Amino acid sequence: MTQQTQQQRREVSPEVLPSDGLSRFVRAGAWAAMVSGLALVVSLLMEWLVVPYERLGQTEAYFTNASHVASGLRLFSIVLLLWGLIGIYGRQSRATGTFGLWTFVVVFSGTALTVGNAWAEVFVWPTLAQVAPNAMTGPITEVSPYLSAGLGLSFPLFGIGLILFGAATFWAGVYPRWAPVLLIVSIPVTIFLDPTAGTFQESIGQILLGIALVALGFYGLRRAPSTTSS
Repeated sequence: MTQQTQQQRREVSPEVLPSDGLSRFVRAGAWAAMVSGLALVVSLLMEWLVVPYERLGQTEAYFTNASHVASGLRLFSIVLLLWGLIGIYGRQSRATGTFGLWTFVVVFSGTALTVGNAWAEVFVWPTLAQVAPNAMTGPITEVSPYLSAGLGLSFPLFGIGLILFGAATFWAGVYPRWAPVLLIVSIPVTIFLDPTAGTFQESIGQILLGIALVALGFYGLRRAPSTTSS
């Protein structure tokens, strides 16, 4: 009888451990959402208050240490957001149902594509400003139709995904409803206000997004996951 019990425990434990590890991974995603939001807020505050766009112009500002730090923080934020979305969704997966699942797929895909643009801000745009400064004097989408097509795919998918994900989060009611409302509002604010680099209007929408992510991560840590191992 004792040998039978020990054998059953050995057979069960390989199934239990991955479930425990997955739960820890999802829970840590709430921390990732908080750090992602904070990094985004700091990055946009630096863009607005520290990076000397008015004094040097957009091209020369790319070469400043403040610009390097701000763009690096944005890249760090977007990469962490992939993990953060898993943490936020994991605690409301049952409550959001099928609609919530599809909104998660859309926003996760959009975020993954947006990582490429954040990477370009850190490594490509400064290089382009150095070797072809005339290309940076106008809209960046005029540099190449391929670049225009890429930005036309990633940014709308990211924005639509955040709006839909925010709507699913609002209807689920797992998190305080003001947080997903802030998430939703941040997108039209970013789209419709003046996008001139270094201005308050260019920064405020993404700052609101960062605050929403911090709030969702914070409240996610205070709630148990909506899925449990059987």
